[in-house]
Amino acid sequence: MASKLDLGALTLNPEEARSTNEAIFSQVWSRPSLSESHFIATGIQMKTQIPIFGQFGLMGQVANGCTPNVSAETIVAAQKYWDPYLSQDRLVHCNADINQLFKMWPRASKAMDTWDTPEQALMAFLADRLTDAMSYNIGRIAWFNDKTAKLATNGGVLTAAQDVTFWNTIDGLWKQIFAAVTATTIPAVQYYEITENGEASYVAQNALASDRGLNVLRNLYNNLPAESFDTPGLKFQISRSLYLNWKDFLEDKSLVFQLSQAEQGAATDNYRGIPIIVRNDWDRIVKTYENNGTTLNKPHRGVLSPITNIPIGTSDEGSFTSFKAFYDNVTMSHYMDTSWYLDSKLLEESKISVAF
Repeated sequence: MASKLDLGALTLNPEEARSTNEAIFSQVWSRPSLSESHFIATGIQMKTQIPIFGQFGLMGQVANGCTPNVSAETIVAAQKYWDPYLSQDRLVHCNADINQLFKMWPRASKAMDTWDTPEQALMAFLADRLTDAMSYNIGRIAWFNDKTAKLATNGGVLTAAQDVTFWNTIDGLWKQIFAAVTATTIPAVQYYEITENGEASYVAQNALASDRGLNVLRNLYNNLPAESFDTPGLKFQISRSLYLNWKDFLEDKSLVFQLSQAEQGAATDNYRGIPIIVRNDWDRIVKTYENNGTTLNKPHRGVLSPITNIPIGTSDEGSFTSFKAFYDNVTMSHYMDTSWYLDSKLLEESKISVAF
């Protein structure tokens, strides 16, 4: 039966969202807080020496009458350097550029307020997204940057069309780890090779042996020098691919329930009593930014180290989560400025075991 209301001349559109409650935003990628995965060293603004002091060695010889035993032991010192760079980014927002038909964040009712009085929920949304992006990028830079970064097409590892200037600010922790393994300053026994990383296709790289995750955790633990277990803040950090492989192995062996009982419900959060940090961000970064179109650059990775041994250096920790916001009458735009000093360091190669 035909309707008596003829709407043929009207343009009918789906109902638009009118509030943030009706919107779905891209999820912020899971990652640990910086203080969970690193010690944060503050007051670092320029190239600064990091003295590393050893310990006295053997003591306790039998007394030799009235002639004292003179020890030849010394404290051996080494050094590294903080070499932070100063970042600066500006986000510019002109409220008048928002389409008037967009109903989620309406314009000011007064014409003169169009530019300098945006809807508060809009500015809160931009601020939230900015602080999320700051945290993500600081972690990315601390681990993945490389002063000699190149695109895969130029002999490097970066995905084609990437802007290299986002990647060559410092030598991040992975660059330092790779170099230390090559130079054997991280001894060979403290390095576990994940053979699937060297395969020639995505499929082959992802075909991890069923016990690969277990073997990574076991080798990282078994081959870390004993003195590291006395250092506070000892933690595993592993890619999600290895974590899922380990979890699958436990399920296949029907060990999950037993392990959960033994570890009071934290079955997938620690191994032999050492906390595990699952680095979902590593998987995403490698897949998105270190992808040559055929393979990924070492997609499966893990480290075991006290977080005090892999610190991040900065002038002040507050710069990692805060920004300066202001409105400029001349350009009729809102500005949000971020800036931080940043460097990351592997301090003592003897206190880390690695897998990649």
